[in-house]
Amino acid sequence: MVGMAKAKSRKGYSIRASTKDDLRAIVGIYNWAVNQTFATIDSEPLDAEEAQAWWEMHGKRSLLLVSVDETGVIGWARLLPWKQRGFDVVECLVYVDPVHHGKGIGAALLTELIREPRGLGYRTIVASIARDNRAGLALYSRQGFEMVGTIRNAAHKFDRWMDITLVQKSLEN
Repeated sequence: MVGMAKAKSRKGYSIRASTKDDLRAIVGIYNWAVNQTFATIDSEPLDAEEAQAWWEMHGKRSLLLVSVDETGVIGWARLLPWKQRGFDVVECLVYVDPVHHGKGIGAALLTELIREPRGLGYRTIVASIARDNRAGLALYSRQGFEMVGTIRNAAHKFDRWMDITLVQKSLEN
């Protein structure tokens, strides 16, 4: 893993590289988003076996950060190779515990992620965001990502079809 040797402190929380001990909290935040929001197109929560496989996929060209406060993990963000096929493109994911929404945690995590891909050998960073996830679209837009396309009817969730907006940011210069 590149960069994040020490935790970076912010207003009442810090950001650090994740450890396997964080996995349960990470999956809890993700599964809440699966069950309650359009932040992910997944419609089924991760079970323990899937979470373990997800963790093991975390490799040399990936990065998994967590935001923690005195209560534990309150958000997480991940870089992983886009489609795992040798592109010099990395995909990013950002999720924050709903109790901590609106406090800048997602922005802080995304800022840290944007600093890391060059050291991992990537040239472009992308994200796939449900079009109904206005907060997610705004977060990426504020960080300089541009909308590059829409996949219509990409997933069926909450009894309706969802579109996915693709955003990207060049890591050149």
